[in-house]
This record gives sequence, C-alpha cells and structure tokens, in this order.
Amino acid sequence: MILSDSTKVTFSGMNGTNYIVPDRAEMDTSIFTDDNLASGTITDEDGNMEEFSNWAFIQQQKQPSGDYYICFRQKTDQELADEARDSYITTLEDALIELYEAML
Repeated sequence: MILSDSTKVTFSGMNGTNYIVPDRAEMDTSIFTDDNLASGTITDEDGNMEEFSNWAFIQQQKQPSGDYYICFRQKTDQELADEARDSYITTLEDALIELYEAML
C-alpha cells in the first residue's frame, strides 16, 4: 500500500477485507490519517495495482491467532460533504480573522 504522502506500508496478506500485519507485530496506526487515506494505491501479490480514495481507518485488532488485522472503509458521501463544509467554514473563519486584524 502506498499512502498519499508516499509512505509505503507492507501487509502479509488479507483475510476477507482485513489487511494482515506482518510478523504478528502491532502497527503504528498514526500514519492512517484522513489526509494519508485521501488517495493511494494497493498492489497485490500478483502485482495488480488498484487505486483507492477517501478511505477511513477503522481499527487494528489482535486476533486469537496472534495476528494483527487492520481495517479500512470507504467514507460515505455524507462524511465527504461534512468535511467539505467544515473546510469551507474554517476558510471563512480564517478570512474573518485576517480582516479583523487588518482593521486593527
């Protein structure tokens, strides 16, 4: 897996839709930010590449076997709309602060 910031993540396989962390080691999941999961690519063991976009990290879970699984999901249209709205509001707030400071 290659994330938006070009970070490469290697998994040892899949179990259903869960990615298996290699060497039964817990993974630092702080790299799975919204920005890093905005787009990227996944290459399977046969070399087939698939692009992804707008994913959300769900969880990392230790299985009874000792393996750690990582789960992602596709963001909903509502989540994407909410993020766009929040970004727009933040931009407006920043513009108002700059205007206020310029007036002082």
